[in-house]
Amino acid sequence: MKNTVLALLSVIVLLGILNLLSNFGIFGSSVGAVENYDYQTLSSQQMDSLGFRAIAEEEGLEIADDGEINFPKEMVNKIAKFNMLSRTIMEVEKDGGWEFVAVTADNYYIFRRAK
Repeated sequence: MKNTVLALLSVIVLLGILNLLSNFGIFGSSVGAVENYDYQTLSSQQMDSLGFRAIAEEEGLEIADDGEINFPKEMVNKIAKFNMLSRTIMEVEKDGGWEFVAVTADNYYIFRRAK
């Protein structure tokens, strides 16, 4: 009985040590094998700005130096019909090989690309 308890305790201690070493990345960690990425986050305002800028460029509208875009009233319905989110994500992905990953609860859009 005593030998069984000692064997179980030694297995538990050994597994605990291996788990610690794995968490620190010293032994058996899969973190080192994962490809490194650069990450970029964009706020919802930045995403809107990129989307509206892309539409303005497509329509040939003037974009002021400070980024101000004046859309004519006739274009309001047309702009509302654009799927802005997917369009903006495609714009960001085209610019430098970024890949859309997720949206956080506080509306930040996360993109990554391989280093």
